[in-house]
Amino acid sequence: MTSINTISQTVKHGLRYAASWPGTPSLILHKFFWTIVMCGLQIYQYGYVIRHYKYNTLVDTVDNLSICMPFTLVCIKLFVAWTHRGLLYDIISTMEEDCKKYAVLDTKNLISKTAHLSFRLTNIVICICVSSTACYAIGVLAPQRTNITAPRELLIKMDLPFNTNNSPIYELVIVLQYLCKVSTAFTFGVFSSLLLMMVLHLGCQIDIMCQTLKEVPYKNKTQLRFFISRHQQIIIFAERIEKLFTYLALSQLLSNTLITCCVGYIIAFALQNNNGFKMLIKFVVYYMAVCSEAFIYCFAGEYLNIKVVKQSKLIGDTAYEFLWYNMHSKESRLMLLVILRSQKGFTFTFGKFASLSMESFAGIMKASASYISVLLAMS
Repeated sequence: MTSINTISQTVKHGLRYAASWPGTPSLILHKFFWTIVMCGLQIYQYGYVIRHYKYNTLVDTVDNLSICMPFTLVCIKLFVAWTHRGLLYDIISTMEEDCKKYAVLDTKNLISKTAHLSFRLTNIVICICVSSTACYAIGVLAPQRTNITAPRELLIKMDLPFNTNNSPIYELVIVLQYLCKVSTAFTFGVFSSLLLMMVLHLGCQIDIMCQTLKEVPYKNKTQLRFFISRHQQIIIFAERIEKLFTYLALSQLLSNTLITCCVGYIIAFALQNNNGFKMLIKFVVYYMAVCSEAFIYCFAGEYLNIKVVKQSKLIGDTAYEFLWYNMHSKESRLMLLVILRSQKGFTFTFGKFASLSMESFAGIMKASASYISVLLAMS
């Protein structure tokens, strides 16, 4: 019988697809393929934006940028995951070991509950990202062309070195672009789900430790050693997550501010336009996906902060209730360090200069709304 762990199978397969999971076969070839595809897409995407920004309207320029930036963000995520491969492997192996090692102490089935919650939430996040590509494709391809001589619209606007207006070249390009868009959206959701999965695991382990401390009426030296050791392990695990995601969070929140601004502007413009239904189909679900990404990062920081407040009080009370006067002076002095460390807590930051919280999410939405009003005034 396989042991239950908090690693979502969807995220596991997604990391394999992104050449980031330990033991992925043909890892070098897999990374080389991703590099070639993403570099080619970015060159043609930004090349189109640079060559056409003088001739396009503001709506068209914002539309093109809102599609280019998520591809850039996926490139950043892949680069961070590949360059921090050892750190990612350590975090994943720690999650597996924790679920096996501390399942005996889990009398309330917290690991099982967290595993099911993690599986559901990560699937929802990934499904929202992937479904946004389907809605975008419907919005682009469903309307019929009014001008037969006009070039047929591509899913991802590019200036390719061959004529894409004729069949079957057009259909082949559309299929390839959609596959690239789905792959990018899937990878985009996988990395956000990865952070959500890790934070839920961290919260589960904090709850198990607190539960164990509450259920033990007598505090002896063996329990003291376990208490100090487990507390230190949780701190190290949290610091590893912080190290892996701090700059990812910075790039995510900065890009999300710009993307929500661009997409929000297009939606607002479409609502004011009688023929804006096509834009709404393309961008409403996409806007939800982008906002959910920013929400996940800020929720992770807020969730951990709530857990830390709960843990800090329990750790402080538990350390104080230990029979420190019956211990050796060296052991009793360790309790002071535990109490002081629990009061500090640990937080997730973006770029190591500001903490992630729901206040940060509100600030992002407020800033994007301000930029939307400026763009509407310019149009």
